Amino acid sequence: MGIFQKLFGSKKPTLKRADIPSFEKVDEFVLWFIRTDPFVKTISYPSSNLIFNEAYRRESDIFNRNIGSLSEWFVTKIFIDLNTVKDFGKDEFRTYIDLLDKASIETLTIAGTIATKYDFNATNFIYEKEIEKIPSGEERECYKVNFLKDNVLAAEIRILSWLYHEYFGEWYQVKEDRSG
Repeated sequence: MGIFQKLFGSKKPTLKRADIPSFEKVDEFVLWFIRTDPFVKTISYPSSNLIFNEAYRRESDIFNRNIGSLSEWFVTKIFIDLNTVKDFGKDEFRTYIDLLDKASIETLTIAGTIATKYDFNATNFIYEKEIEKIPSGEERECYKVNFLKDNVLAAEIRILSWLYHEYFGEWYQVKEDRSG
């Protein structure tokens, strides 16, 4: 069994550019990733949803309704972003992913610095236990925001990288890895 089959199961997802304006098709595509892909599953993790539900819940009026869960919010975000990039050429699409990657590095650095400062257990990470190590206040809130943002950005980068491969026939490489 190949590595992609192990990671993604037997039915690999597809989303044609012509399907991007269909919220239902984008929803089905993204939910497959949330259920199946180890990098995108973080959207369904209790820690991400706990942070989202505490005070970081995003509301979207794109459909004149409140978003009830992080997964719903994420699907809506991907839908909006895909409709932004659907007509992009290879270089523009790659640049868009690069911008998300840069933002992800920043959020990961901030969250990682705080986690290191409070000696988080990275091996057996239990969010509810580790977050208690940070005193209530601005630093704890900063960690939460950046932890959630990093999960969202990493998941979106994974999905867009998959689509980059589907649309342009090559795998997206992080900007620093393109020199060789």
